Formats: sequence, C-alpha cells, structure tokens
Amino acid sequence: HVGNPSSTDALEFQALLHTYVRAPANDVAIAPLQGKYYVDKTEASLEARSKLKEEKREAVDVRVFTDSVYEDAPSKIDVTWPGGGLEVKMHEFNTLTVWNPQAEAGSKLGDMEVGGWYRFVCVEPGYVRGFKKLASGETWTGQQVLSLL
Repeated sequence: HVGNPSSTDALEFQALLHTYVRAPANDVAIAPLQGKYYVDKTEASLEARSKLKEEKREAVDVRVFTDSVYEDAPSKIDVTWPGGGLEVKMHEFNTLTVWNPQAEAGSKLGDMEVGGWYRFVCVEPGYVRGFKKLASGETWTGQQVLSLL
C-alpha cells in the first residue's frame, strides 16, 4: 500500500516485490511472456540495457545469467518445473522482473552461497519502468497472489 498524505503535492514512486521461488533454476519455464517487450539488464552497454527487445520464446528460462524487466506484464503467469509449479497473479503492477545470476554473476555476490543460483528463480511483480504517480490524497495498492499448480 502506498498513500500520499500531502494535501498539495503529487508523489511518484517505484515498487518491486522480490519473490524468490525455490525451484531447480535450470529446469524452470516462465510463461506466458512471448510477444512482450523487455529490457535485458545483463547487456554490457547502457545503450543495450535500455533497448527494448521482443520475447520470442514460448517459455522463458534462466539457464544463463538473466535480469530481464518485462513491460506490460500479464496479470497471471506460471512458473513451472518438473514435478512442481506456481501461479503468480499480479494486480496493479506493470512490470515483471525475471532474475537469476547463475554462476557468472552469482559467484560474485558476497551473500550468495556457492551453487545457490541453481536452486531458485526470482519472478518479481513491480512498477519499475517509469514511476507511478499519486495525486494528493490518493492511495495505491499492489497485490501478488501465489498458488501451487
């Protein structure tokens, strides 16, 4: 929940739910994101990290270092793997970040256990491409519902 208590000024903010899903990262499939546009934050240059790409895959995986922010996120996605799955429903979020550092970046994180990147995927509803603006006195509520498949 975000509220703007000001009687005169607007409030701008961003939000991101850091949802870690315990799953075998190399076997995860995230869908439906095909046809959605995203920025790839693993690109080497600032220009490349800012350029929108169209998702061509039927299901997104994280077998390599992945840090992608999808615009116009669907209100429901499935995160599946052999023997398990999770449905993620989102309300009032306009982006979905999919993140896993794999060994390439995970081995450089001081608080990441060795091999920890093989046991999770982050699927993060958010409002991170641009800012949400609330007029004085307005409120906003974002919601995420996780259900086993």
